[in-house]
Amino acid sequence: MTDPTIHTDLSAEEWKIVMALREIPDSPVRRKVSGLLVELTRFIHQPRCLGMQGDGFPCGTPTTSCEECQHMLKVLDDLATRVPVQD
Repeated sequence: MTDPTIHTDLSAEEWKIVMALREIPDSPVRRKVSGLLVELTRFIHQPRCLGMQGDGFPCGTPTTSCEECQHMLKVLDDLATRVPVQD
């Protein structure tokens, strides 16, 4: 069964990401990459770090310098150095 078609407007950058993912042949690698992208964007949108504000709620923003967010930035920086960039 295939996923339903969704009609939406995308920026050029968003379209580039979608097309890059679609060009990966259906395989365990594609499913892994797709799942990882979903989880990565979810985390960036709503970080769940252990850092608490004064009122006891999680920080909720990836711009703070808590350990979890800094770790994620380090992982992304490391990944960026390992993946060859194509122009």
